[in-house]
Amino acid sequence: SGKRILVVDDDPLLAKTIDLCLSKRGHKVHVFHSGAGAVKHLFEEAPDLIVTDIRLPDCEGWFIAQLLEKMDLPRKIPLIIISVLDPDRSKVAATRPQAYIQKPFDMGQLILAVEKSLGQQYLPAA
Repeated sequence: SGKRILVVDDDPLLAKTIDLCLSKRGHKVHVFHSGAGAVKHLFEEAPDLIVTDIRLPDCEGWFIAQLLEKMDLPRKIPLIIISVLDPDRSKVAATRPQAYIQKPFDMGQLILAVEKSLGQQYLPAA
């Protein structure tokens, strides 16, 4: 069954591609191009997984990661970070994302990380 996935990336083309790939696998995807919209959504409807870029127009993806740590949620929402930047070890250690994927990446790599984070069996789309 599909999961609710929050995708935060200011690159419209990449966000759309991720949306299409994950939607095709039966997930319900909500795309935001800024941190503000994503954070608002987060409080309204906690997703099953978050995929976020680090460089956003209004904040860093790390802010969303830190917010997740502080929110009193019934369960931890897994977080996948996608970025052109090299991983910042201290921030990765502090927020413990499920995966840190560097751009440019293969969409299969992201799908694999998503399915693994959601605890689902990854079967390549036929």
